[in-house]
Amino acid sequence: KGESSMKKLILFGDSIMKGVTFNGSGYHLCPDHDLPQLAARGIEIENHTKMGATIGDGLRAMDKYLTGCDSQTTVLLGYGGNDCDYDWQAISDAPSANHSPKTAPDAYIEGMRRAIRKAQDAGAMVAVASLVPLDADRYLQFISKNRDGKNILSWLGDAAHLYRWQEYYNALTVQMARAFGCRLVDLRTAFLQSRNFLDLLCPDGIHPTDSGYALAHKTLSFLSLSRFGFSV
Repeated sequence: KGESSMKKLILFGDSIMKGVTFNGSGYHLCPDHDLPQLAARGIEIENHTKMGATIGDGLRAMDKYLTGCDSQTTVLLGYGGNDCDYDWQAISDAPSANHSPKTAPDAYIEGMRRAIRKAQDAGAMVAVASLVPLDADRYLQFISKNRDGKNILSWLGDAAHLYRWQEYYNALTVQMARAFGCRLVDLRTAFLQSRNFLDLLCPDGIHPTDSGYALAHKTLSFLSLSRFGFSV
């Protein structure tokens, strides 16, 4: 087995890990999301990401695709953004009812625990991506389209709750990474430090633009190249 084939990065995650962008009318894949800078260094990319995926979907994908790994394999997990999301149509229709996120916090913690253990038991090093921060105002407009925006805002309490709730799931994600000794791909910090933050997100307020993905790739490449012993 050649040296280049031994260095592998396996991705399990959602649409952001997949490289999805939104131009206001439809979704597309970022053309540079195949991470050519890593492939050029002999790192094989195996991508099992899926738009809309929750940690439950991730566990099923890992059961299907993850087999024994050698010491030169890293599994990168990127979940939480869909897990913390809600059925906005149901909230629009019945804002006074009780509504639960797609994955409750306790279930998300347990799912992440299982995913990390599954990858570690397979022999891989595990890395976990933090959540790309959302823009609450644009996301509220997006989820209110063709729905009762007043009802959604009434249920939320204030628009910034969208950001705070996602921040809570990011905190859970980081806590799990630290608890299990995983490397953290801190996409969130990279985005929050940018003075051009709004230019890094699409009109839906959640998916990165091409420039947002360029920043994410820089963060991911730094971790991957240092992980495999390359100078960065």
